[in-house]
Amino acid sequence: MKQILIKACSILASLCFLVSMLITLVDVICFNRSFFLYEYEKNNQAQIIGTSDEDLMAATDVLLDYLKDKRDDIAVTAVIDGVSTEVFTTRESMHMVDVKDLYQSACFIRNVAAFICVMIGAVLYWICGTGRVEVYKDGMENGLFMMGCFVLCIGIWAVLDFSDFWMDFHYLFFDNDLFLLDASRSIMINMFPESFFFDLVAAIILSFGGCCGLFYAVIRKLCKKRGVL
Repeated sequence: MKQILIKACSILASLCFLVSMLITLVDVICFNRSFFLYEYEKNNQAQIIGTSDEDLMAATDVLLDYLKDKRDDIAVTAVIDGVSTEVFTTRESMHMVDVKDLYQSACFIRNVAAFICVMIGAVLYWICGTGRVEVYKDGMENGLFMMGCFVLCIGIWAVLDFSDFWMDFHYLFFDNDLFLLDASRSIMINMFPESFFFDLVAAIILSFGGCCGLFYAVIRKLCKKRGVL
């Protein structure tokens, strides 16, 4: 019974670590201005919207600052087709309230998951003694397999039908339809077309896969040095 509990705890700690790492990667990539600059240039977003690159990035900075709770609203003006225009509508502002709540909830989950991981890891370190390395290794292998299967399924779904994936994501995490915007009138949806989010999701999944592979390689190397493998 004790060994089953130890194994379950090691897997839980591993999953908490991986969840924390995944959300951290989402945070880093989603707030990387270079990513936005690359996407805007690749898709000619400023030209499509009818504004300058500078105004487009200024509007983007407003959104990012709002999500980071550095400002209270997303009110910003830009020159659109030669006319000074309020960039975001009331509907878009209401949707960003939901996005901000989701982001802050994700950050809370990340912090809780990291705390649980550290606490369980410390308990296992104390209980398992010299066998703790093997316990950590087994927990990480099982956690990586479970999390890897989940992320792989998400990745396959996104590749096969990203529109369906992205719509279901919104219906899952939002309890309204404020995210349904008219591309003929919404500047926000023209700033962030579906191709933008496809690249964003791909960057997150590939980064997570790379970090998992690197971390597993380090674990294996450490285990070999300690004669666990």
